[in-house]
Amino acid sequence: MDRRQFIGAAGLAGIALTGSEAVAQGRRVGRSDVERFRQRVADLRRLDDFSGGSSVFPLVEDEIGTLSSLASRGSYTEEVGRELLSALGELYQFASWTAFDAGRLEQARQLALMAANAANQAGDRTLGATALSELSYLTASSDQPAEGMAMARASLANAPLDVLPAVRVVLADRLAWACARVGDARGVDHALGVSEDAHDRRDARAVEEPDTVYWINRDESQIMAGRCWAELRRPEKAVPILETLTAPYDDTHAREVALYSCWLASAYLDAGEIDAATTTARRAVQLSRNTASPRTDTVLMTTLAAFDPHIDVPEVNELFQM
Repeated sequence: MDRRQFIGAAGLAGIALTGSEAVAQGRRVGRSDVERFRQRVADLRRLDDFSGGSSVFPLVEDEIGTLSSLASRGSYTEEVGRELLSALGELYQFASWTAFDAGRLEQARQLALMAANAANQAGDRTLGATALSELSYLTASSDQPAEGMAMARASLANAPLDVLPAVRVVLADRLAWACARVGDARGVDHALGVSEDAHDRRDARAVEEPDTVYWINRDESQIMAGRCWAELRRPEKAVPILETLTAPYDDTHAREVALYSCWLASAYLDAGEIDAATTTARRAVQLSRNTASPRTDTVLMTTLAAFDPHIDVPEVNELFQM
């Protein structure tokens, strides 16, 4: 295993470490160390469900520094080295997500690319596919959506033929979002159909799945569908989905509910339902105060700006005073 993959890994990712990198020279590294890193990133993913990127990202920084230091100085077998590189890819991928949520889009894209590279060099094709799809999602969410769609198509086309259905769901959902960002309604329909088919195959046979896709289920895919139709300004499709599927999430998931409320409020506005839009946006404002998510703040500001033509409506005026 080429140790150069680990030396300076944190610095290459643009991460300023906040924790100690001190690791004994020559320490023997085994599978238990790999599992500790994998469990740590799994725990941080759950923490992110209830918090936000700004608070979680520094914790991921520490883990990347610790793993890269251990792997660059320790001794291990070739197989353990590949597993360490795959674990580093997982950390890069999650760091990418938290950086995005913290409002650091360019750093997030760099981290997603590094995740894909690490996964591919480790021979972890599943992680490589999800990392590339994450990069596509970030790019589609930027001012370069066409490039994001090309990446999303590549991540789906290049996934292993036997890729797990749950992973194919993620790839297809992100392709749907990329299509929505470029105004391709037919592409959205096709990608959502691929996602639905993968869900059916997932339900038909229970298998062990990587923790990187622990969050995906039919509700999440339906919410993505609602987002896509809202992005395409098709409220007749977006509203019924988002109205139904925001209900299962309670306020402990403040970021998610705030985001869903923003998308639903936008769809209500497009449908001309000002009262419903105002009520929903008010909830988003209230919940956003309990998150450490600059991304949520940005989405909320965009949503509120769409209310400007209705400033003379008393309820809208009250919304702006919150």
